[in-house]
Amino acid sequence: MVREDAAPVRIGSRLIPVAALALVAFLILSRGGSVLAALAAVPAWAIAGAVAAHLLTLSLRTEAWRTVLRAAGGAELDPADLHAANAGAFLAGTVQGQAAMPARIALLRRFGGDEAPAVSQLALADAPIVMFEVCTSAVLAAIASTAVGTIPAWAPFAMIGAAVAVLAALRLLYGRFRERRITAGLGVLADPALRNRLALVVAAFTALAFVRTWIVLAGFDLPTDPAHVCLVLFTMGAIGLLPLGIGTGPAATVAALGSTNLIAATAAGMVVSSATVVAVLLYAGLTWVWRTRIAPARIAATAPALPR
Repeated sequence: MVREDAAPVRIGSRLIPVAALALVAFLILSRGGSVLAALAAVPAWAIAGAVAAHLLTLSLRTEAWRTVLRAAGGAELDPADLHAANAGAFLAGTVQGQAAMPARIALLRRFGGDEAPAVSQLALADAPIVMFEVCTSAVLAAIASTAVGTIPAWAPFAMIGAAVAVLAALRLLYGRFRERRITAGLGVLADPALRNRLALVVAAFTALAFVRTWIVLAGFDLPTDPAHVCLVLFTMGAIGLLPLGIGTGPAATVAALGSTNLIAATAAGMVVSSATVVAVLLYAGLTWVWRTRIAPARIAATAPALPR
């Protein structure tokens, strides 16, 4: 039976992010000078630190995918090909989040050649990563709930309980249908070493996202206690489910910290989004150099000389 108050809650959860984005657009149009002044006042170390932290986050996200692929038949993949494929996915995801996974699979199949797993083997490869991310999001929600009363105390436990249940179901699914290629992406859950490695990598890039957010908030003199940093991160993850693109950062910071300092929150969100884009571009450039220049040169240097 559906509770009578369920519909208003669902409507509210959808309207809040949209309202936050609309408020960001209004602030930029009506008080653009104040926002630009806030951006100009932020120290350079905050921007550089945010870019560096997100660059490391992107690399660790690729390592998470690499861990899953090692159990899905992609153990022989060249790391340079894998990082380059994921860089292309990050570029596509910057414009439209839903385009990231198709771009990642298409590029990996192109770069990896015969070593790349089939599309059917990659179909469920993101599921273990997403479920571990839900677990880390539950931790963020638990900490954030101490800062605001809008997150129910039971919500983090419900999130982590649901994630663990789904992970268990996926593990059982893999055990039942492990001979079928479509379940290959779930193989990481059956390997204790790879499963633990995946959990650590997801925890590591979540920690780096926390550091990036803390750096930006500190640069704008916004609250930097763990509860408020986690609140911004959790809000960003929730709003990121909507097709807002680079508007996610400002919408999240305004929704989470707008009551503290609306102008600074808007500017901080713009820095988060800008740092994300810059880090993605840097990551794409570095992986391109790695794949097209460094990796071939290393292979040529280590190849045995042909007899004369």
